[in-house]
Amino acid sequence: MVKTIAIVTPVLDDWLSFAGLMTDVAQQYAGSDFAFHVYAVDDGSVEPFDAADIALPRGSCIGSVEIIRLAANLGHQRAIAIGLCAVAERGEADTVVVMDSDGQDRPLDIAALLAASRRQPRHVVFAGRAKRSESGTFRVCYGLYRLLFYALTGEAINFGNFCAMPMAAVRRLVYMSELWNHLAASVMRSRLPYLSVPTVRGSRRAGRSQMNLIALIIHGLSAMSVYADKIFIRVLLAAGLIAGIAGFGIAVVAAIRIATDLAIPGWATATIGDLLIILLQTLVIVIAASLTVLAARSSRPIVPIVDCRCFVAEREGCQLGPRQAVVAAVRSAA
Repeated sequence: MVKTIAIVTPVLDDWLSFAGLMTDVAQQYAGSDFAFHVYAVDDGSVEPFDAADIALPRGSCIGSVEIIRLAANLGHQRAIAIGLCAVAERGEADTVVVMDSDGQDRPLDIAALLAASRRQPRHVVFAGRAKRSESGTFRVCYGLYRLLFYALTGEAINFGNFCAMPMAAVRRLVYMSELWNHLAASVMRSRLPYLSVPTVRGSRRAGRSQMNLIALIIHGLSAMSVYADKIFIRVLLAAGLIAGIAGFGIAVVAAIRIATDLAIPGWATATIGDLLIILLQTLVIVIAASLTVLAARSSRPIVPIVDCRCFVAEREGCQLGPRQAVVAAVRSAA
């Protein structure tokens, strides 16, 4: 029985790597019982896509490719969200695989994800990184991000976007506003069951990675935004603790100053002044954070399946034949 797999992959100008991904998938799963349908989300690319770059063997397991062109560059996570919405609208896939097209998510590992998905059909299966290929500096920064994420949210995250999920999970996620910011954190927050399998991160097919320090910080903040309410409560409790300690310190200093002769001239005034500054700053932080959270809860959230159409400029379907990709005249303006 043929199993239909949808692949969602964001692309920003790197169409040669995308063509390489198609070739690798076709070679890796030739003769298998998988039929792949690829949704490539063009995240505001400047370089044009040429379907002739995709050279596939006769009888390829890749049945179709659809290019979803976004009206502007929305970023990696939002491109993935729009791709998942497109899959949910079609609803034809048995399983959905989300992966990057640059080569760092290896087509070889799709089999491991799908095997785990067959054993646990209700689970979202993430590719955990048993071995990474980035520089030492990047690994240190990524480790700090994971540590900070755990400290602020109480949740451990050790995987990225590369995953396989059942259609039921996709249909749930596309109605979650959190998906607009971060896929992996949204799955964790959705109460969907999930697991991870060890994989090795591959090397880029071409070019250089766009994940620099600034991009990593933005990525980390996007993940944390999914847990904004939990982070707010933790900050509120920490601020309350600091305010309590400052208030207690003020009371102790005042008692020593008034009830004993241990005081050094001027020390009590300076100490109480410093503690009052800490107390007032804590109160300002609490008030500002509370107003920000309350204002966010009063505004309409993004619902990806509803709002994604506003960002799609064009959809181009490609029917793939032997040794070449013939572009079908299927274009729809959003």
